[in-house]
Amino acid sequence: MFDFGNANDGQRKAISAAEGPVLITAGPGTGKTYTLVQRTIYLIEECNVKPESIFVATFTEKARPQKILCNRRSSTV
Repeated sequence: MFDFGNANDGQRKAISAAEGPVLITAGPGTGKTYTLVQRTIYLIEECNVKPESIFVATFTEKARPQKILCNRRSSTV
């Protein structure tokens, strides 16, 4: 049985979502990074997913304008 720790119901749902990609959006300090880390552990331990087949990405709002600019440049190339 997986130990969800202090995860709330919404986090538990995201952590245990084993099919397909998951997008997590929430305000600052709500546990997004914790949820991503726990989901990664869940996928490896409970679903036998190989670590090398897992991709996790996160960025801050401060990085958002730079990411949008980078995406626009790459789409014109």
